[in-house]
Amino acid sequence: MATLVCIRALEPGPFLTVPILGGYSSLDLLDLAIAALAQEHRVVVLTAPGDETRYPDRWQRVALTDSREAPLIDTLIELAHAGQTATSILYHHADEPFLDPTFVTRMIADHHRYVAEYTFADGYPGGLAPEILAPSVLPRLRALAREEPAGREALFTIIQRDINAFDIETLLADDDMRLLRIELNCSSRRNWLLCKRVAEAVVAATDPAGVPPPATRQAPAVPAVETIVSTIRADLGLLRTLPAYVMVDVVEGSPQDVAYSPYRLFGPAGKGKQREMTVDRFASLIARVEDFSPGSVYSIGAWGEPGLHGSIDDLIGAAASVPLVIETSGVGWDSAALEQVLARTQDVTWIVHLDAIDESEYRRVRGDGFLEAMRFTERLFAAAPAKTYVQTVRYTDLESHTEAFYRYWKERTDNIIIQKYDPVCGVLEDKRVTDISPVHRFPCWHLKRDLLVMIDGTVPRCREDIHGNHAAGNIFSDGVEAVWDSLDPVHRAHVRGEYPSICAECDEYYTFNF
Repeated sequence: MATLVCIRALEPGPFLTVPILGGYSSLDLLDLAIAALAQEHRVVVLTAPGDETRYPDRWQRVALTDSREAPLIDTLIELAHAGQTATSILYHHADEPFLDPTFVTRMIADHHRYVAEYTFADGYPGGLAPEILAPSVLPRLRALAREEPAGREALFTIIQRDINAFDIETLLADDDMRLLRIELNCSSRRNWLLCKRVAEAVVAATDPAGVPPPATRQAPAVPAVETIVSTIRADLGLLRTLPAYVMVDVVEGSPQDVAYSPYRLFGPAGKGKQREMTVDRFASLIARVEDFSPGSVYSIGAWGEPGLHGSIDDLIGAAASVPLVIETSGVGWDSAALEQVLARTQDVTWIVHLDAIDESEYRRVRGDGFLEAMRFTERLFAAAPAKTYVQTVRYTDLESHTEAFYRYWKERTDNIIIQKYDPVCGVLEDKRVTDISPVHRFPCWHLKRDLLVMIDGTVPRCREDIHGNHAAGNIFSDGVEAVWDSLDPVHRAHVRGEYPSICAECDEYYTFNF
C-alpha cells in the first residue's frame, strides 16, 4: 500500500534549518524519520512561491501559488492521483521534527484496519503526530472548503464543518497533555527553543554517548513519542522558554475608580493621568523584546487607561509590526485620536471593560462614563467587529446582572468575555461567585509566558504583585533576558510543587492570556 507523504512548508520561517540536536535541524530530523517509514511512500513538499529553502533531494517540490483552503485540497487531489495511486495521505508540517516512524506505522495500520477516512492523534503534544487521509475523501473536503486562508489546522477545520459525515479514527494518548498547550514545532524562536530543549533532554536521558555529528554520517535515532512524553512529564520546567505575552502600562492613572480593582490600592485610580510612557521608550521596549523573543503579543492597559495617553495614535503606531491588544474602559479617549487609530490597518484587538448594560449598575461599579463607554464600543463594532470584545467581571456584587449583560451583547457578537474575579492573593475581599480552579494545581501560566512592564520599566513578578515587592528587575536598565531569567527559579519552584510568598494564595495561575 503506497502512502503519499505530503509535507506542508507554506510558512517555513527562519528556524526550519537551524540545528536543534547535534547539528541536525528540524528539516534534517524529519527527513530521517520519513526515510525510516516502513511503508512504501513518496514525498511531496508544498512550498510557497519563491521559497529558497533547500529541501531533501528525494522530496518532490510543488509550489502552491494560492494557500487558501480550496486550492490546497485541489492540489492534494492532483497529487493523490499522479503516478502511482496512493492508498493513504500522510499530512505533516516541515517544522515539526519529531515524527516517530513506529508511531506513524501504528497510525497508518489503524487507519486501514478501521477503514477510516481521517485519522489523527489526540492528547499528545502538538507536532508529534501527522494527520492521515483516505484519498477518496478529498472530493467531499473540496465541497466543504472555502476561499479562506488554509492555516496549520486546515484539514481538521474543513472536516469540522460536517464532522458527522466522516469516518474518523482517533488515537488517544494515555497521558492527555492538551492542557499544557505544547507545540513541538520550529515556527518561532520560542517553539524552536522548546524543541531543542526537549531533544537534548531526551538524548541526555536515553543516550549517554550523545548525538553523533552530521559529519560522521551516523544519523541519530528519531525519539519515540512515548520517550518525548515521559521526558516532558519528568521536567515541566522545559516548557518555560521565552515570553509570549507582554503587558505594558503606558499610562499611570485612570478616569474611573472601579469597585473590584486593586488599582485603587496602589495607583491613582479615579484621578486621571499622572504620568505616561513616551512613544520612544515604548518603541524601544518592543524592539528589545522582539530581539529576544520575536512574535510576542503586546498589550497596553494593564492598569492605567491607555486612552489618556497624549500621543495614543503614535504610541499604537510604534507597535505596528506586532500583534497588539488594547484593554480600555472606553472613557477618556480623544475622538480625533480614536479615529486615527481606527484608520490604521495594523493587527489590533480591543477589549472594552464595560461590566454592565444598566447605567445605574455601571455607575455603582465603575463610576461615571456609561454613555461615553457605550458610544466608544459602538464605534469599535462599526470599525472592527471581529476584533472587538466586551468584558464584564463575574463577582457577587454584580452577579445578578451578568446574564443580562451576556444576553444583550450576544445579539451583537460572540466576542464576550466573562472575566473571573481576582481577590489578588487575599488583598481584596473574596467575592468570587464560584471556585473554578483546577482540582490539581500546576505551574503558573503567567510565570511561564507573560511579562508585565510598569511605566518606569519595572517588571513585577506578575500582575498579582501589585506593590512590586517581588520585582524581577527593570527592563530598560537590566535588559529583557536578565529580567526574564530572574523569574525562572520561581517557575522551577512551581514545577516542584512549591509556591513561594504571594504565589501560595493565588488562583490566577490557571488563567491564560493571548
